Amino acid sequence: MDPKFERNFCIIAHIDHGKSTLADRLIEMTGGLSEREMSAQVLDSMDLERERGITIKAKSIRLHYKAKDGNTYRLNLIDTPGHVDFSYEVSRALSACEGALLVVDSSQGVEAQTVANTFLAAANNLTIVPVINKIDLPAAQPDYVKEQIENVLAIPAQDALLISAKSGIGVEGVLEAIVNRIPAPKGSAQNPLQALIFDSWFDAYRGAVVLVRVMEGRVANHTKIRLCAGNEIYEVEQIGALTPKPIALDELEAGDVGFVVANIKQVADARMGDTIVEAGSTAPPLPGFEATKPMVFAGLFPVLADDYAPLRDALGKLKLNDASLYYEPENSVALGFGFRCGFLGLLHMEIVQERLEREFSLNLITTAPSVRYRITRIGGEVIEVDSPAKFPAPSDMEKIEEPIIKAMIITDDQSVGGILQLCQDKRGTQKNFEYLSPTRVMLTYELPLNEIVLDFYDRLKSISRGYASLDYHLAGYKESDLVKLDVLVGGEPVDALAMICHREQSYERGRELVSRLRKLIPRQMFEVPIQAAIGSRVIAREPLRRCAKTFWPNATAATFRVSASCSKNKKKENAA
Repeated sequence: MDPKFERNFCIIAHIDHGKSTLADRLIEMTGGLSEREMSAQVLDSMDLERERGITIKAKSIRLHYKAKDGNTYRLNLIDTPGHVDFSYEVSRALSACEGALLVVDSSQGVEAQTVANTFLAAANNLTIVPVINKIDLPAAQPDYVKEQIENVLAIPAQDALLISAKSGIGVEGVLEAIVNRIPAPKGSAQNPLQALIFDSWFDAYRGAVVLVRVMEGRVANHTKIRLCAGNEIYEVEQIGALTPKPIALDELEAGDVGFVVANIKQVADARMGDTIVEAGSTAPPLPGFEATKPMVFAGLFPVLADDYAPLRDALGKLKLNDASLYYEPENSVALGFGFRCGFLGLLHMEIVQERLEREFSLNLITTAPSVRYRITRIGGEVIEVDSPAKFPAPSDMEKIEEPIIKAMIITDDQSVGGILQLCQDKRGTQKNFEYLSPTRVMLTYELPLNEIVLDFYDRLKSISRGYASLDYHLAGYKESDLVKLDVLVGGEPVDALAMICHREQSYERGRELVSRLRKLIPRQMFEVPIQAAIGSRVIAREPLRRCAKTFWPNATAATFRVSASCSKNKKKENAA
């Protein structure tokens, strides 16, 4: 097809603003699937995605649309995840497009991830088409949302499309806007091959299947290709596209989006954001590639010791489809054998845990999430530690640095006081305070990532009655006065309960922790002290009282009274 009749675009939005529903309508109206084959959230293949209403894995589909000008256009839709945990995937998907549909809920307006994803799209020089969704709701305020788009995002909104993706109102106008507003792809099929990998998954028979956008040149069957990040060479076995059903093709040219099968053994070898070039070619890799780094760490332990081997196999199978999952064996005195796992964020951790329990029928214990700290030893050696159990002795540490995030919070003006207090309690530093409208405020804070992974999001939603939205990204490391808080039960430290916290908050955290443990641990035949300690200094203590004394004569008398009462009742029943 002539490249001028091709359009590559994606849909970006805040969570639950109707991104997947709009994708369903576009597939339906272009005839990608028949009415019998259609289902809600057709691009979301996992049960978890459908239940939670979120997109976890990026998808790419090829659609054909006959426009009002009489020409047939090929539309390559790249569906992106919406959650902040997968922002790198979103950035790579955006770099594979020339335009983006910015979907905003007409009843909720511009949210934190709407702003973040718009900035990502602008950084990639994409043409942004604003789409105001859910106009058929009673609470819809399309004119107010237009003002927000112009004031907050600095995007002209007079030509914003008013649609209802669920009922199909105005969706044909979206297709016309894609054809008329989004530019055709640049690049030439005659140039050396450069193809961007923006997603991949594992197939049991074909190995890693990679989704690519061909920026320059062409790739055909039996072409020898090289992956720039790992410098490995493979031979292309099959090329195709998703419509959304897979179809085989002979080649992909500059501007095309499709999948490549090349006998790649693992998804980790086909890294997201990597560049495919021809073997022996001197073409440079495309800019923007980063190795995905886990941000949140937690221990996964089986409830039953016999489930250790099934858990190891399950994690290995899960990693075949999720290269960002990191795990290594870990041994805990309290919990036995398990694995220390690294995740992109809290949602990613929750999804992995739920998939392990559902798909592999495992019962798991998850330790409290922590982050990766940077420690400088006395001799000048710098190490990175992701578990409290691996922390060196206090006398061996010169300084500790913790990861800092830049958080953007959008909320209504009535909740501002409570959110400012919450950020202050979490050791936040205010960077910006801006009124987006008379009733909506955007706060920008620098916060320690360690404070975010515990209960920040839940408390934020509680204070704002569910209205506040949060987006964040890593902003580097900062030196801080952190200590390791140990929990001792009966004088013995329990490694699974150890945590890292700021020195000023350690006393409060220690008291709260031992108080909760005293209520949770069942009473024993003797008194057991529960203590919180920093090094050798105990900072909080709660005694677990022993059971009440029970004397045998009283027990015998009680037993006799119960048996006598039962015999009397039995005689009455027989007499009746």
